[in-house]
Amino acid sequence: MGHVMDLVVGSCEETGERLSDRLEGTLRGVRRFRVSAHLADCDRCRAVLNSLSRAVELLRELGETSFVPPKSASVAGIVVERIRRESG
Repeated sequence: MGHVMDLVVGSCEETGERLSDRLEGTLRGVRRFRVSAHLADCDRCRAVLNSLSRAVELLRELGETSFVPPKSASVAGIVVERIRRESG
């Protein structure tokens, strides 16, 4: 059963790579479903998404309306990795 769930629910790594796309509303199809399913059960990834979302919101409030979250997973990946190390 776990193997079937792996096909449906994305990993922390995959989810971290797609957080910017999720914030921008550009995730579609299976990727969107896998990320949403993962976020439903992963407190750490939800915390990363909430932090990233808040950072984007604050930047927009500062007048940086042209700000677009990075497409790469570098920011989200670094945050996810740090959370893993600290909660380890």
